Amino acid sequence: MLRKIRISLACVCFVLITLLFLDFTGTLHTWFGWLAKIQFLPALLSLNVVVLLVLVALTLIFGRIYCSVICPLGVFQDIVSWISERRKGKRHRFFNSAEKKFLRYFFLALLIIGIIVGSGPLVALLAPYSTYGRIVQNLFAPLYGWGNNFFAYLAERADSYAFYDKTVWIRSGLTFGITVASFAVVVVLAWLNGRTYCNTICPVGTMLSFLARF
Repeated sequence: MLRKIRISLACVCFVLITLLFLDFTGTLHTWFGWLAKIQFLPALLSLNVVVLLVLVALTLIFGRIYCSVICPLGVFQDIVSWISERRKGKRHRFFNSAEKKFLRYFFLALLIIGIIVGSGPLVALLAPYSTYGRIVQNLFAPLYGWGNNFFAYLAERADSYAFYDKTVWIRSGLTFGITVASFAVVVVLAWLNGRTYCNTICPVGTMLSFLARF
């Protein structure tokens, strides 16, 4: 029962956060913008003490529930690994591997250094929420925009203004390349062995794992 509740909440959070990144009207932000404010690293950087205390309390009581329910990148990995699990002929889901402490602490140290020196690009590169937002805005948002424009064209032909045309922007080559690389790393790791990214690379996962031990 608890597992079904967790999965249901994770799906709701994932869909709403994804739509927040895709929404160009600002309508959804009025109602669900708070989902962006309860993300761990943004709350930490903005010194949102209330959100941090709530997330810490949830982690101490339930474990890394932030990673499994609230973080969109974590839920995205669950979706990829779920698809991988059900591919034809796959007998075993995943194999257990030893903890890569050096890598975990290395990426955590990079994040801390980035925060101290004020390196926004480095922090954004390592932060899971920023990583997912970058993937959605650079890979999925153009498709969403083109789909909207197609419906706007059909609506205009029918003398309807239910949709309106939106200019679709493609980011620079460097940004797009970083996005593709991030997407490939996350998908490949999740496809092969589940949440390897969360347990090896993600600095937020590393920080919360310290609390989850208690």
